[in-house]
Amino acid sequence: MDRPMMKRLCLLAASVFAFAGCNPTADTDVNKLPLPATSQADPDMSPAGAASRDHVPHAQLPETVIPSAYTINLSIDPKADGMSGTVRIDAEIKPDVDGFWMHAKDMTINEASMTDGDDTILLSPDPVDLSEAPSGLVWMQADRAHPGGATTIALNYATPYNQNLNSAYKVERGDDAYIVTQMEPLGAREAFPSFDEPKYKQPFTLSITAPAGNVVVSNTPKVSEQPVDNIDGQVMIEHRFAQTRPLPTYLIAFAVGPYDVVDSADIPPNDVRDRPIKLRGLAARGEGKRLAYALENTNGLLSALEGYFGREYPYEKLDLIAAPEYAFGAMENPGLIVYREYLLLLDENAPLSQKRAYARVHSHELAHQWFGNLVTPVWWEDIWLNEAFATWMGNKGLTLWQPDGDFDNVTLNASLGVMNTDMLSTTRKVREPLDRSENVMDQFDGITYRKGGGVLDMFESYVGEAAFQAGVRLHMDRFADDVATADDFFQSIADGSGNADVVAAMKSFVDQPGLPLVTVDDVLCTADQTALILSQSRYAPLGSKVEQGQSWKIPVCARLGTDPRTSCMLLSKSEDDAVQALLSETDECPAFVMPNADGAGYYRFTMGSGLWASLMTNLDQLTTKEALSAQDSLVAAFRAGEVDAETFLSGMKAFAAHPDYDVASGSTRLLQFIHDEFPDARDGLAAYVRETYQDRYRRIRGEDSVEGNLLAPSLGNLLATVGRDNDAKNYLLRQGTLYLGLGVLEQDEPKRADVPSNILGSAFREVMRRLPEPAFEPLVALASNGSPLERSAALSALTVTPDADQAQRLLEMALAQDSPFTGRQSGSIISGLIGNEAHTGMAWDWYKANFDTYMTRKVPDVRRGRAPLIASGFCSLEKRDEVRTFFTQNAAVIPGYERSLAQTIESIELCAALKTGQGASLSDALSR
Repeated sequence: MDRPMMKRLCLLAASVFAFAGCNPTADTDVNKLPLPATSQADPDMSPAGAASRDHVPHAQLPETVIPSAYTINLSIDPKADGMSGTVRIDAEIKPDVDGFWMHAKDMTINEASMTDGDDTILLSPDPVDLSEAPSGLVWMQADRAHPGGATTIALNYATPYNQNLNSAYKVERGDDAYIVTQMEPLGAREAFPSFDEPKYKQPFTLSITAPAGNVVVSNTPKVSEQPVDNIDGQVMIEHRFAQTRPLPTYLIAFAVGPYDVVDSADIPPNDVRDRPIKLRGLAARGEGKRLAYALENTNGLLSALEGYFGREYPYEKLDLIAAPEYAFGAMENPGLIVYREYLLLLDENAPLSQKRAYARVHSHELAHQWFGNLVTPVWWEDIWLNEAFATWMGNKGLTLWQPDGDFDNVTLNASLGVMNTDMLSTTRKVREPLDRSENVMDQFDGITYRKGGGVLDMFESYVGEAAFQAGVRLHMDRFADDVATADDFFQSIADGSGNADVVAAMKSFVDQPGLPLVTVDDVLCTADQTALILSQSRYAPLGSKVEQGQSWKIPVCARLGTDPRTSCMLLSKSEDDAVQALLSETDECPAFVMPNADGAGYYRFTMGSGLWASLMTNLDQLTTKEALSAQDSLVAAFRAGEVDAETFLSGMKAFAAHPDYDVASGSTRLLQFIHDEFPDARDGLAAYVRETYQDRYRRIRGEDSVEGNLLAPSLGNLLATVGRDNDAKNYLLRQGTLYLGLGVLEQDEPKRADVPSNILGSAFREVMRRLPEPAFEPLVALASNGSPLERSAALSALTVTPDADQAQRLLEMALAQDSPFTGRQSGSIISGLIGNEAHTGMAWDWYKANFDTYMTRKVPDVRRGRAPLIASGFCSLEKRDEVRTFFTQNAAVIPGYERSLAQTIESIELCAALKTGQGASLSDALSR
């Protein structure tokens, strides 16, 4: 009920964008979709504009109030439905202010006031309906104007726990209940009323009162713990924490529940740091035994990063928590990093792939402690630099930690992968303006993480490793405990490296969308010199609506023949201007040209058939990174219609024989597409797969090597499915039935220890395909109650069932309130069954019929805008039209969906164009 000083900020199932009866055309441009009536284009809504209840700030708040410190006291019982608390915000307020905007969502504010010297000014919260501002805004109306200056805002409130893995959310496992937080990007405003923007960095002092018997942790060390109350026989304990360094709201974290706590040895002092760091791991009850590997390897990773930055880890302690359920991979909260269980909970026989996933994500989150936490972006449009730098630095940290760990290609593989997004006409800029906060999740995609990381890698190569490091360290010195923009970072790199050209060059990659294509138009040789005649354009595959005319400042480095030297230039002219020549001193015309030396450049390249042929002939002369770059560019040339299927398949066969597992693994790209979209070519494709991969698979299967641990499982799965190889199929069947104890091998008990953990997923899938009835229940049990590795493997297997009744049952289980599956698992089941050609039509129809219920019951609210991506595997124009109509008609449930839908539509169109443009060539090549 409403009463003075009490308003309910409730979530409505409505989108700020309404497309009633809207049916965009096939060439939907996400930048041309209709905006709501109130837009950030209104100058009164800019941060410098005047604050008024009539002007709703859909992005940054007006700078009416500048917070300087928070004191937050929370009362949290994980068994309850919500929490309550008080917030005191010390701030500076502009003169003559009788109201201001702040953030609060889905909460009851019972009391609110601010000080004016010794006097108190009462505040009345007036929330904006969530149909107008889904991100959560409240106007605080004062009963009289504040004269300006120092003030303290005091709020008393209550809020339900988020049920969708955002903000302060609740997870139940058996009889236990846990509270975990995920504040980034907009979750803090659901946990406590605040000025929830990254530019506001200030210290936080936190206390949490919780029932005795619960573990309570936050960003900083605990300074006191004492009983304060007794409610119905339940002793309540107040936990007080040390004040934080200046932090934005999105980095505040806490957890409450019956967690296992594993104390590790302190991280010892090193050459950079003269103090030890207390290290602990937390996991759901009974899971702490699996934290050993993650804790044991933290010191090496953290010390490697400290050495690079030349600056100690900035925070007092380090807790790692395996969240019982989690919407993302991990979150870099200072002092309390949260991970999904698969990444932290490793058994003794964990496969190398799981260990590498842990290392990659852990290093990424640790890198954030400097870049993102110590130095924070001003606004979400620069979050790309946060994530791109942590991606690049985290991957670099892996090699610093384990120089022989085969981590050298991680950044390159990631950037090559995201090029398939960056080639879209609907791709976005790396630094994309954000005018509506509810669209913030668009900023957290592969363009941010992978393209951004690839661009940083390219410019490190361009200015030199030591010079780039000097720029990074300078940036840390300039902005520690403060905020900075990407322009600030560019200038730090320029100043630290002494290379002023880097600023304009980096901006050319982050301030415009798209993927550069460098074309070798000719190779001209004289007695003592070779000239590469180069031009640039924007890469566009068959069927693309990409418009030409863009220009980048591209650091192009080429290697000519066996000469280990590289020749470099800053290619800056567009295709409409005169071509440019890259000159190199040579004694003779080179046998081949590698237009992207060591794969350092974020671009694709193309050239004439003769140059391609000579490069493929000399594949053994390329570095691994050059081979990966050449492989990607050959696939791209095929997708653009520049090479035919025979050239493509023969080239991929050459890459398949490469000794490096990364290159051999990459050679399988497009094989699943060919299998799915050309049923008549499957016999020829199966023969191609067996001929290309069978011998290598049999040779490396079971080897305890990087190749045996990482390449063999993927080749075995490919041979069993696309290659129809009976040896691979039967091997996986034997291993799967042995693990599940199905009795096929007459075992009384499962012999799980005898089954290699790196093939678990492939083995389970083969069992499910061939023995669906006996496999179903054991796999459901593992998916819901197994180890993190078992849950992942079993879940992927369930969705390949050939049985229609099982498929229908899985869908019903995924939607049920009392489902044995988590919300994240439910999404995997639905998308997996849509991708299973035996059930695609049924599963897609079910998804549409149950869309509203599934979204509101199972999908984290921060991820609903990405719902259209589930349809990106379709490959016909008829299905494109159906997808577009369905999601636009259901826009109210998925605010922020526009870019995901536009890119899904374009992906379907490009798939159809590739199928039409290269289908005949593929069928002909595979039939020979």
